[in-house]
Amino acid sequence: MNDMDGVKKSLKASGMKLTTQRMAIVQILQHNTSHPTAMDIYKKLKIKQPTVSFTTVYNTLELLTQIGEIKKLTLDFERAHYDPDMSRHHHALCLKCGTIFDIQQSFDLPLDKVASVDFPQITGFHVDFWGYCGKCKDQVKDV
Repeated sequence: MNDMDGVKKSLKASGMKLTTQRMAIVQILQHNTSHPTAMDIYKKLKIKQPTVSFTTVYNTLELLTQIGEIKKLTLDFERAHYDPDMSRHHHALCLKCGTIFDIQQSFDLPLDKVASVDFPQITGFHVDFWGYCGKCKDQVKDV
């Protein structure tokens, strides 16, 4: 995610108003490494802005995703998470506690060998991992 001024410019360029609620959502996301869900953001925002609706939060997150300010993560099959870190990185989901971890390691995958007649131009990829974090691995049998 860009800095606040960059996000404001992106929102203006997309034709969206810079509402107090939208800016509060952006502030919650700035430098956030917890990969929050829409509900996480809604609960946090509701404390300071009791009139905010979940729909406003969800629609703002979708807009920020569309304009390239955040990534929508779908490795958790129950709910989407949002990541303001737009650098190239991957994710790991703990199947017990649900924590999402950033994986900063790069992977050597020759895209020209993966390409096919049906999909000849691959421009990038994202790797997701599922397993158990260090806190949870000893609590799970047969790991």
